[in-house]
Amino acid sequence: MNLFRNPPQILAACAGMALWLAASSAYASLVTQLDFTGGSVAFKLGSTTVLSENFTQNGTIVMGQYQPLPNIIPPVTVAGYTFQLFTSGPNPVPTGNTNGSTITSDLTSLSAGLTGPGLGSGVSVNIGGEATGVFNPSTNAFANLSWIDSNPIPGKGWTSLVFTLNGTAQVAVVPLPAAFGLFLTGLSGIVAARMRRFAA
Repeated sequence: MNLFRNPPQILAACAGMALWLAASSAYASLVTQLDFTGGSVAFKLGSTTVLSENFTQNGTIVMGQYQPLPNIIPPVTVAGYTFQLFTSGPNPVPTGNTNGSTITSDLTSLSAGLTGPGLGSGVSVNIGGEATGVFNPSTNAFANLSWIDSNPIPGKGWTSLVFTLNGTAQVAVVPLPAAFGLFLTGLSGIVAARMRRFAA
């Protein structure tokens, strides 16, 4: 069937495309900043949780840039170890997005300066990962934004660390791609021309 022989159908298709675009804009957003109000760290040996502790310090992870010490959060003590967080290369700068009730963030550049038992003057280790959590589009609140670090400090009896953050995300609406906008403009022109011919 040739839709161009039935202008009402092609017009309906354009309307459906516009509604889809509006819905996408309403629910998909870029994350520009994570303002967390606390979280937890679980020390795991295989599938067994050896130790899990919560922290309540506020902190901020800015997307699209690296943050040196101590810009993300004041020092946090968990299980006798003090964490100071920062982001740095060679992993990419943090990024994030939301889609409906889901939030994801690339936090692979997140690292920690650690001091504590058996660490001498301290060490710096990468603790980042690909994080996924629950997002509320009405309030921009996120919960259980979690990721797994499978390369913890050697010799400590842990095989992985599980990090979780809770807080509020700063978001920006995803802009309409220019190419898609041009496509809709051209399609509208074709429909208008066909409608005029159909009415003549």
